[in-house]
Amino acid sequence: MTGGAMDRLVHHELRAAVSVLAATAVALTTVGLVEGFSAPSEPGRLGLYIGGVLAFLLLWTLVKATGLKWIGAVRDFEKAVRLEGTGPALPTARFLRDKPFSPRLFVLYLLFTVLLSLWEPWAAVLPLWSAVDWLGQAAVAAHWERGHGMLVWRGRVESRPWELSVSRRPPTRTATGAQPV
Repeated sequence: MTGGAMDRLVHHELRAAVSVLAATAVALTTVGLVEGFSAPSEPGRLGLYIGGVLAFLLLWTLVKATGLKWIGAVRDFEKAVRLEGTGPALPTARFLRDKPFSPRLFVLYLLFTVLLSLWEPWAAVLPLWSAVDWLGQAAVAAHWERGHGMLVWRGRVESRPWELSVSRRPPTRTATGAQPV
């Protein structure tokens, strides 16, 4: 294996979603403090828009869960480089429980969102699109991992952090932490 920090794809996607959701919350608070907090003038129409966007993102996630040539994420998982070794213990410094947040992504989305939403207040919710997409990608990856007994990793080669690789899933442990018989 070539050097570089390995990161499970599921953890990477969840970390990105958490960071963007935090940036959205700060942006909404900033807009509320600057523009004032008020109820939407047409809550029914707003609910319809939100429902439509969520339905589209759900459909997009389902399409990515297929093996379609240019869209499906599953093809990327199946073409990923297989890592050698018998164990799943790959070197990674960034587990989700140790680092559930990406400060760089947070700052990037926060600056973009706050600047745009001070001009147009509704723009404060635009990052939700990315967050829901990343949550969908995490769900697709987790489903594929479970079905194939593999783990999907990013960053096998530091110069190509988007490159995916896979390793075998660790054996399930018992309640006491012992290996199954």
